[in-house]
Amino acid sequence: MRLKYGALLALAVIAFGGQARDMQTITRSGELKVGVPGDYAPLAFHNAAGELLGYDVDMAKDLGKVLGLKVVFVATSWPTLSEDLRADKFDIAMGGVTQTPARAKEFALTRSVMANGKIALANCGAAPGLDNLAKIDRPQVKVVVNPGGTNQSYVDAHIKHAQVIRVKNNVDNLQALRNKTADMMVTDRIEGDWYQGQEPGVLCVATPAPLPGTESEKVYMMKKDNPPLLAKVNQWLEKQDPAALQRKWKIQP
Repeated sequence: MRLKYGALLALAVIAFGGQARDMQTITRSGELKVGVPGDYAPLAFHNAAGELLGYDVDMAKDLGKVLGLKVVFVATSWPTLSEDLRADKFDIAMGGVTQTPARAKEFALTRSVMANGKIALANCGAAPGLDNLAKIDRPQVKVVVNPGGTNQSYVDAHIKHAQVIRVKNNVDNLQALRNKTADMMVTDRIEGDWYQGQEPGVLCVATPAPLPGTESEKVYMMKKDNPPLLAKVNQWLEKQDPAALQRKWKIQP
């Protein structure tokens, strides 16, 4: 039986992801769908009660208020973030997205939300001996990493001699440091500073400055075929004064 054109088109949309919801469709729906992995403190994370909190959570709510839309948070993960955005599971990705050439090629990225860089976060007992890459990349050092993000990309590119322990997610990374089954993890300065402040004497930032070549920008990400949404988000970002939220979430400018 021959499939009609409409059925073929529907199959193509299912297989490859359709066009992003345009601004008119988003406005009509009354909802802005925001994808967050939810494991990146202090930008977007779950507290002990399971509530989603963080700098980008507050930012998303403010964006929704400005656009006159209810914000609906959609759970995603770092390994599936791009795939989920392609599949239109949400309109915009927030919660720790780093600007990379690959992401810029495929998706629309906003202006910078904040500057960042990679550091080594260690259990405090191991931290004094891990203040640069040469000391980290030794056979006796255990480096823990989760899949799908720029931390994994850094580890895969730079760790050649240390023991690499691969875990399921960022929560498992931190637990490995607490349990001392790993010595350190590569993470963003924003996250490292947060956990050092939350768990003094347990988690310590080992590197005094960002690892060379890792300076980056945090951004928000959406599909390229929705320029009006990108324009509205950039206009909103331009008017933001982040100082109060940075103080609230203990983010160093």
